[in-house]
Amino acid sequence: MSFRKYSGVILSVLMVPALTGCSLLPEEEVFRTTTIVKEYEGNEFSMTTVKRGDVKDYRNIPCEYRKSNIEDVVLAPWMGITDICVEVGDKVEPGDILVLLASEDTESNIDELNYQIDVKQTKIKQARNMCALEIKRQKLILDDKTTIKAIKEKYEAEISNIEGELSVLNAQLSSELDMQEIYQIKATISGTVTHVDKSVMGFKENNSHGPGGYREWVRTEKTVVSISDGSMPYFAAPIDSSEYIETLSEGDEITVTVTGSEYKTKVHFPKKDRTEVHFLLDYVPEDLDNGNLANAEYIIEKHEDVLYLPDVAVNKMGDKYVVYYEDENGLKSAQEITVGLMAENKVEIAGGLEFGDAVIVR
Repeated sequence: MSFRKYSGVILSVLMVPALTGCSLLPEEEVFRTTTIVKEYEGNEFSMTTVKRGDVKDYRNIPCEYRKSNIEDVVLAPWMGITDICVEVGDKVEPGDILVLLASEDTESNIDELNYQIDVKQTKIKQARNMCALEIKRQKLILDDKTTIKAIKEKYEAEISNIEGELSVLNAQLSSELDMQEIYQIKATISGTVTHVDKSVMGFKENNSHGPGGYREWVRTEKTVVSISDGSMPYFAAPIDSSEYIETLSEGDEITVTVTGSEYKTKVHFPKKDRTEVHFLLDYVPEDLDNGNLANAEYIIEKHEDVLYLPDVAVNKMGDKYVVYYEDENGLKSAQEITVGLMAENKVEIAGGLEFGDAVIVR
């Protein structure tokens, strides 16, 4: 592009002296196809040049780095633990109990119900044995059928009453065992236990209410157990973290940025309900820690190896776009341009300028 202007420059300067002190056209002014020339006040402006590179419009999908499929047992502040059932290095399967939460009433109720059930079952056995013995003795003495029938009816009634009580106890036990399930934290994946913290177990004394005080469960927000399945690392994002996740497909390639580094990954939906998306790595990065926050770049549109300017150097005039430059006479002139993609504070230059052309930054 040639920025040489001759008689038009001189004529414009002579005919429009009132523009001498102006630095930029108002944005509302309609751009004319003929070159607009103004006095250039160089000290008030900086310059930039047309560059070549990529312009991309993208959105960030927040995600988190995970060394493998990991299951963490993290307690809320009000929870207490009676037992941690695993050790580091243990192999676990889905359904294996990892942690027992505090539930003194449930545990004691189950123990008491089991004891009462044993007692009732023993009484039933004793009643049956006594019935058999009394019938045997009666046969040896008189062998009276009426008496024998009365003996059977007495013990059958007694056993029936005990069985009724036993049925009630078994129903209560079933209810307590169901309640106990609530206080059991079980594994949901197959893997190896990589972390156990037993420092939060048990009671602690609280003496704030005078001598003796009372016991309360240790309050914690610690991760008490972690399980890893040893799979390759990945970045994970919940499905509701970005509207753009819905547009992803299995196997799509996507770039993830974390701690200033970029990682090439592939999209994978680990569950049929697509409640979470994984961005899979094919190697283990040395400089990432589990839990590092990252951003997956969802590219909406990308133009590679194109000419571009910073958006602050491009001016919109009605339905046209122009840039200003300093001509050979030191005056500021306008040049109409054709633009393409606008993103990342960049404007793609599709026509009107060449690589390296210098323009004024407003």
